[in-house]
Amino acid sequence: MEKFLLIIREDLGKMGKISDEERFSNIPMMLKWVDSLIESGNYIRGEPLLTKGRYVSKDQILSDGPFIEAREGISGYEVIWAENIEQAAAIAQTCPLVQSGLAVREVRPIASVYSVNNE
Repeated sequence: MEKFLLIIREDLGKMGKISDEERFSNIPMMLKWVDSLIESGNYIRGEPLLTKGRYVSKDQILSDGPFIEAREGISGYEVIWAENIEQAAAIAQTCPLVQSGLAVREVRPIASVYSVNNE
């Protein structure tokens, strides 16, 4: 099994027009989906992200979000186990936010450079 990062990308314009309460109203369906990943043995961890943040370079803070400069933003992530990138992509496609058209998922393999906490 390999580890993959499933990045949730959402339209920042839409996100900026709704309250956090509205945004997080999808949590119950996402938790149900995560429960299915736990049951299948694919889930490692994940969290939603707030829209606040910073772009940081060596010498300066380039932006202090929300990231209105971009059309899409990263609103959360999961780390999963999968046999290969095809299986990871298939799992990502079952995400309720993807199925409802509210978000897209980027699927990235995680390089096995070293292991922390036996993950």
